Amino acid sequence: MRLLLVQPAWSDTHGSFSAMAKRHACVPPLGIGYLASLARKAGHEVMILDAEAERLTDKQAAEIILARKPEVVGLSATTPIYHKACNIARHLKKAAPQIITIIGGPHISVLGEEAFFPCFDLAVRGEAEMIFTALLQALEEGGRGLDAIPGVMLRRGQKVLDQGWGPKVPDLDTLPFPAWDLYDMSAYLTHVRGKGLVPYATMNFTRGCPFKCVFCAASVLEGKKLRGRSPRNVVAEISYIKEKYNISHICFNDSTLTLRPDRIKEFCSLLMAANLQVTWEGWTRANLVDEELLSIMKNAGFVRVSFGIETGSPRILKLIRKEVSHEDIRRVYRLTGKLGIEATCSAMMGHPGETEADVWETVRFIRSIPEIEYSPLSIAVPYPGTELYRLAKRGEHGLKLLSEDYSQYLRYAGGVMQVNGMSPKYLRKLQKKALLWMHLTPGKIMGTIRRFGFRATIRAVLGKS
Repeated sequence: MRLLLVQPAWSDTHGSFSAMAKRHACVPPLGIGYLASLARKAGHEVMILDAEAERLTDKQAAEIILARKPEVVGLSATTPIYHKACNIARHLKKAAPQIITIIGGPHISVLGEEAFFPCFDLAVRGEAEMIFTALLQALEEGGRGLDAIPGVMLRRGQKVLDQGWGPKVPDLDTLPFPAWDLYDMSAYLTHVRGKGLVPYATMNFTRGCPFKCVFCAASVLEGKKLRGRSPRNVVAEISYIKEKYNISHICFNDSTLTLRPDRIKEFCSLLMAANLQVTWEGWTRANLVDEELLSIMKNAGFVRVSFGIETGSPRILKLIRKEVSHEDIRRVYRLTGKLGIEATCSAMMGHPGETEADVWETVRFIRSIPEIEYSPLSIAVPYPGTELYRLAKRGEHGLKLLSEDYSQYLRYAGGVMQVNGMSPKYLRKLQKKALLWMHLTPGKIMGTIRRFGFRATIRAVLGKS
């Protein structure tokens, strides 16, 4: 079959922060890359369209899809851009109703039938890799057997047949590498200290998360049990893309990269033995690294780490179940500064129980750590599947859910919760003030400009999209 896999654009949902998002966060969509490899291995003709990388509107994306004449179109979408996947699918159905449209990703996985709109013929809930080739084979055979594939949602007349979540991949080493040749690798750039903007690739070392942060759905989507690729498999993929595409920087997407320090140490050893001369970065928790581990990682090319600070209020830390202390956070930033590793962070406002005083406590906390050159400060969003969503629905800890228009579930240009009387509009104004004050130190000003560029930074400050 002729298959086209689509990632809708997303940076334009960030309002006045869109230019910064475009500059920093255009990433190869790994999910459809894995599916492309599996489908091609099964004999199908496969294409990828990354509307974010190509800066396409939904209509432009649909027109390109139609011009390529696919038989099947698969779209993947998170909650904030689900409406964009719907827009693309509606364009396709209007112009070429014979095209089979399939939707996957976190939003449809969690909400199921509630999000299964008529513009989609099929949906896949959960991880798709284990069932995707069977799904395509069933479509080749006129749809026979679709109702026997776990994870597939379809219609039988007016009735929706929901077969639950598909099986998780038990051994990640069994997956082929993503179809890197179907991406325009020159479109994916990130800033690396001392190198400027460089082409890069993203990878996952693991899937699964055992932690209970109220704002995150990772444990729901990926499971609480950690599943990891072998260090040898990861190094083999880095070697492949370095040789084939001259990619010399890797960003690991794992929510907690150092959860298994033994595997990271083995990876570092293999990476140095391979002498690939790449740099790499990732996310982890401040209480899951020490000087020995970070030193080993740095010697293997590790140049940047991000830690989840989330809030400067110890009271709010407990409410959101972060389970990391501010003492650990201060310690780890001193450590990264000592080792010369660039350290960034993530932080939010609008948490359960939060007041405006708590927001300014977060600002002061981050401002007081000189090693942090730049910090985001997003508005907490109650994504479906999170404990935060359930708290907001029940009206607990000062939260009030005001909308289930998921196109407004945005961290920088939306907001759908009232928090202790603070409206979404007020939170957005407070967010801009807090971000500005947070970065009014010489080190943070220069760090922000280095990361995003002067124009994108000024546009964000002036509130221009």
